[in-house]
Amino acid sequence: MSMYRSYLLKNDFWAKKGNEKNPNNEKVFIKHDLNGAVYAIIQPERKGVKVISDGNEFFFDNFDKLDLFLNRQRLEQQNFVKIVKRRDISQRLRLLEL
Repeated sequence: MSMYRSYLLKNDFWAKKGNEKNPNNEKVFIKHDLNGAVYAIIQPERKGVKVISDGNEFFFDNFDKLDLFLNRQRLEQQNFVKIVKRRDISQRLRLLEL
């Protein structure tokens, strides 16, 4: 379980307050992106991580699949930011008087 915890913390997830008080309860980690919050839940009875993103639930018991999923989300977010920046620059250029 601690392997998933350290992996999530390295990937910009934050531990929910009170996670450490009850060692037998599920551990909840939160990350915010453009779509809203992404929750990662480590359950003591199952080996793996349940990820809730944009209203969909995914379960990963393999680090490679979890890593692919998080990288795909990161790329989608970066592409969206690039589009917004490009539109902003385009609008500013149109306002320049030449």
